[in-house]
Amino acid sequence: MSERPLGVTILGILWIIAGLLWITSALLGGAFLNLAGLGNLAAAFGVILFIIGIIALLLGIGCFKAWSWVWIVGVIVAVIALLMNIVALFLGGMGAILAIIIDAIILWYFFQPQVKAYFGVS
Repeated sequence: MSERPLGVTILGILWIIAGLLWITSALLGGAFLNLAGLGNLAAAFGVILFIIGIIALLLGIGCFKAWSWVWIVGVIVAVIALLMNIVALFLGGMGAILAIIIDAIILWYFFQPQVKAYFGVS
């Protein structure tokens, strides 16, 4: 295993923060929707956000542990985010331009030789 690149450390920290925010959103958002009388919707909403949060947390931890599957899932997440933001751009969300740029940079970064070597991907 090679030394962890700085960008992987930064992505790991950001994924951990995002995971905690997703989990917090799941708990608070689900509780809010439940108070609004939307019990089933609240449960579904909460479960989905909670799962996203757990995945983000695992990705963040995996960046520090050099788990090889993190590279694969990270690329998939970056592609999905890029496609979703392209759709958002065409639906009139001009703020999606910055997200598209960030997603493209992250996707490009995952294919850098030192990043692939760190995760043990050939």
